[in-house]
Amino acid sequence: MSQLMSIEQARSSSLRGSVAAMARAANQARRTAAQTQTAVVVERNGVLEHLYISATQTDIKPITVSIEPQEGH
Repeated sequence: MSQLMSIEQARSSSLRGSVAAMARAANQARRTAAQTQTAVVVERNGVLEHLYISATQTDIKPITVSIEPQEGH
């Protein structure tokens, strides 16, 4: 079995940057949802959740993503 590596160690620069790109897209989706008063749908522990973010909410924290290699995936 080959050793699993973190995506940040990929040979492709596009692949290495994909995690940061997904985090930027998620943050933009949250800002858009707040501006348009619509929900952001996320999955947590296999359950879909609808998150409503107020346009006046000041504690919208940026999403950060950390990908750890998992055996068997």
